Amino acid sequence: MKRLLSWLSHAFAVEKETEFDPDEDDRALIDVVCAEVVRRHMATPATLFLESTRPLNYIGSQTMTFFEPVMRAVLRNPAKWEQFARILEHRGSIEYLCRRIEALDKEHDSKTSTKDDERHSED
Repeated sequence: MKRLLSWLSHAFAVEKETEFDPDEDDRALIDVVCAEVVRRHMATPATLFLESTRPLNYIGSQTMTFFEPVMRAVLRNPAKWEQFARILEHRGSIEYLCRRIEALDKEHDSKTSTKDDERHSED
């Protein structure tokens, strides 16, 4: 009976968001994706989208896995598609993506404002 109760106590266990710790390769891929979002000035819409679909991140990763055969024919590096789908399987991945987008956006804004200040001081 104890064995059954022990099994049941973990039957619906879900990974905590704080437990997501990407490895170096995953961090590099996340930074590339987030930097591209910031470069396109899409930080706010991307963050809004990620936050609003947070409960669906696992379904999103499974959808990416479903479309992987098609994407292998289209993408130059389909392994990155699979890697990103694997990242999204973790509950904390959305929070991590949002934090990286915010950090890179602040960094981009500070660089842009410094360049603007230099231009105005030259005038």
